[in-house]
Parts: sequence; structure tokens; C-alpha cells
Amino acid sequence: MKLYYSQYTRSGRARWILEEIGVAHEVVRLSFSQGEHKSPEYLAIHPHGSVPALADGDLKLYESSAILLHLADKYPEAGLAPPLGSDARGEYYRWLVYVPATVDPVLETITLHTRLLPEEKRRLAVAEDARRRLVGIARVIELAVAGRQYVVGDRFTAADIAVASAVGWMGFIGALGDYPILAAYLHGMQQRPAFQRAHAD
Repeated sequence: MKLYYSQYTRSGRARWILEEIGVAHEVVRLSFSQGEHKSPEYLAIHPHGSVPALADGDLKLYESSAILLHLADKYPEAGLAPPLGSDARGEYYRWLVYVPATVDPVLETITLHTRLLPEEKRRLAVAEDARRRLVGIARVIELAVAGRQYVVGDRFTAADIAVASAVGWMGFIGALGDYPILAAYLHGMQQRPAFQRAHAD
């Protein structure tokens, strides 16, 4: 199994679940500055040249939530997904869609217009509008983890990987200070040995 990876991207989610499962894998680091993500070889795996991408035998898979869902189902002995047909499974699906569909675009907008884009292309109003939307998102996640260790039920699942990664992104852009419940949830996730292995470098 081969994970195409770049630091400070959503590929950290895929690396984390691989460490949770404990399956042998190779991490292929792509340098964006050197254009490795736009090579013909990589574009044959991920047509947009983004990360992560996972080569699992003949399967070439991209989108971080798709990778999380695939690996959690492929290795059920790891216990990273609730039982099929259960209410908890529905909640699990919800979070694995909510993060890329609702949370990530807001975080990406803030990051672009405060850090990544050249100064002349940054739009303060766009960033501020995204920060206002993030308030509502943070409250939704806070309600889910208040008084609880995990986002679904009473055990760690792949949904926690998606949610905790998004909360970590909030910290990266300086938006976590007003949310002690989320900070405590993230701290708990960061104590997991698999998280520490995935982020050791």
C-alpha cells in the first residue's frame, strides 16, 4: 500500500488512519515546490494533482474521506467504523461528509486569504465572512464532543480522524482560542500513539 503525501495537507488524515490500523505502507512524499504533484505519473493516480492519494493494489483512490471510509471497512478488526445499519453508523457517515463538504471549504478560504495567497490577492472581507461561518461550525462540533471523548458513540472511529484534523486546522489559523471544548477534544486525539507516529516528522 502506498500513500502519496505532503505535510500540512489533508493527507495527514490518511496517514493517521494507516497508523491506527497498523498496516504496512509506504509514504511517498510529494514536493509541490518542485512540481512533483503535476508529473504525468502522479496525475495518472490523482487527476487534479492534489493529495492524498492511496494506491491499494489495483485501486487508486483519492479524497481523504473516501480513503478513511475504504480503510475502515477493509480492516474491520481495527474497529474504526460503527456497525452497518446502526444509528452510530449514520452519525459516522454524517461527520465524514460534513468535514469535507462544510468545514474544510471555510478553513481553506480563511487560510488562503490570510496566509497562502500573495498579499495583493488576499481579500479581508472574504476571510472575515468565512470566520463568521466558522463560528457556527465550531458550535456544531462543540455540541457533538461536549462531555464526550469521541464524536460518535463511546469509541474512537475514523470520524474522529476527520473531525480532529479539522479542529487542528482551526488551531493552525488561530481560530481555536475561543473554543476550550474543541481544544480539549483535540488534545485527547493528539495523545493517541497513532496520531503521534503519523505526525512525528
